Amino acid sequence: MKKAHRLDNITFSRIRMQSKLVDQMEAEGKDMIRFTWGEPDFMTPDYIKEAAKKAIDDNFTKYSDYCGPLNFRKAVCDKYERENGLRFEPDQVISTVGAAQAAYLVLTTFLDPGDEIIIPNPVFNIYKMIAGICGAVVREYALKEENEFQIDIEELEGLLTKKTKMIVICSPNNPLGSVLTRENMEAVAELVKDRDILICSDEIYERLTYDGVQAVSPANIPSLYEKTIIINGFSKAFAMTGWRFGYVITPKHLWEPLYLHAGFQVSGLPSFILEAGAVALNDEAKYGTVEKMRASFDERRKYLVKEINAMKHFSCLTPKGAFYVFMNIKKTGMTSDEFVDWLVQNYGVAVITGNCFGSEGEGFVRISYASSMEDIQKSCRLLHEADQALG
Repeated sequence: MKKAHRLDNITFSRIRMQSKLVDQMEAEGKDMIRFTWGEPDFMTPDYIKEAAKKAIDDNFTKYSDYCGPLNFRKAVCDKYERENGLRFEPDQVISTVGAAQAAYLVLTTFLDPGDEIIIPNPVFNIYKMIAGICGAVVREYALKEENEFQIDIEELEGLLTKKTKMIVICSPNNPLGSVLTRENMEAVAELVKDRDILICSDEIYERLTYDGVQAVSPANIPSLYEKTIIINGFSKAFAMTGWRFGYVITPKHLWEPLYLHAGFQVSGLPSFILEAGAVALNDEAKYGTVEKMRASFDERRKYLVKEINAMKHFSCLTPKGAFYVFMNIKKTGMTSDEFVDWLVQNYGVAVITGNCFGSEGEGFVRISYASSMEDIQKSCRLLHEADQALG
């Protein structure tokens, strides 16, 4: 029996494949340092775990609405008004199985075969894969180091056609760690103000920014408010990667198809998980756990950037968000794949090849500083050795 043709271009995650290689090398007794996962090394804060236990004891174990309980949806709205200056109503929120399923829900709800979607390059590759499943045509706007990874508005304008149905924005960006400026976002808004185009805004890293930078949602731009569907979740800022829940915030006029489709995809999430999510959002300021983690990431970020830019063959821009450094390795003369293999085999340091995030990632590798400072310091010593070995 053959698989459906819509899956013809789906490939295994190269991030997971690299991690499996590291697992194998560790099993063989080799000392490895991994910067492959976009997963905080912190544990989920105790107040959230206690909230989940209490919710189970309080019998939040029945079916929930596809959207999630009102308590959860209200907590999401309160968070966005309090922290992002955006007002939404609870019936604009739909719970999802993390940000990944949120992306799948949004794209498969609105993209038909032949529709065109414009995505960043580089970006986490689920958007290209999901668009392919929909039969949509993928066009890409380049995020270049020489432009500080901002959107080239002229290039974006050249990609727009009558078939363009959606533009994906990911800020802060995975793998770049870049944050789009308000001016850049306003220029995008001006470009699409008279066009019937949706903006899919991936905001999973929006709490993790540095140097006084704030991640601006497209919905903060008045002309984009009714065009923007927001994707967010708890994995990154709350160290809840294994909990697998997130949410979509949608304009009211787009709620119905998303709600109906969500019901057929997952039929709602566990009630006790969403109750814990509401507590996570409502009580975070009391415990300050996000800020503590963000401050630790900031310390690691500064150390890693300083060390990388002190080397001869490696360099990087200072990331303003998320927890990734996109390290330029072009002076090594190797391809990204060659460098990743060379580094892991000779120095036991595992990073991710930049080209798995798009063609613009060639000549770069992604380093996740969601790992411990001890591992970061050790890896920098090994990177200095690798730098010297290259001559």
